[in-house]
Amino acid sequence: MSSLKDSRQQERRGAALHGGTVNSGSGNGPWRKNDVRTPTTSIEYKVTSAKQYPLKLAELLAAERQALLDNGRSMLFGIQMGGRNWLVMSEEDYLTLVQEAG
Repeated sequence: MSSLKDSRQQERRGAALHGGTVNSGSGNGPWRKNDVRTPTTSIEYKVTSAKQYPLKLAELLAAERQALLDNGRSMLFGIQMGGRNWLVMSEEDYLTLVQEAG
């Protein structure tokens, strides 16, 4: 597993990279449950030192729900694993991004 220090570092990195802010106490408060908030996106981050991460539908749906409750933001789910950072998003959100870009 990962340490609290790794998680905090990932959140700070993600906030800086995506132009957002870290949601202090995201894991223990009733508001802004995802870890990072940008003007349009809410990001839930996970870190693991394992070679796999068991991504569960319930985690994705919870992160998506929290993003929608935060003024209709889109959701990203970030996983740091194997020395790389991965982002998961819904196909609908991806297609919206492609359409807006092009």
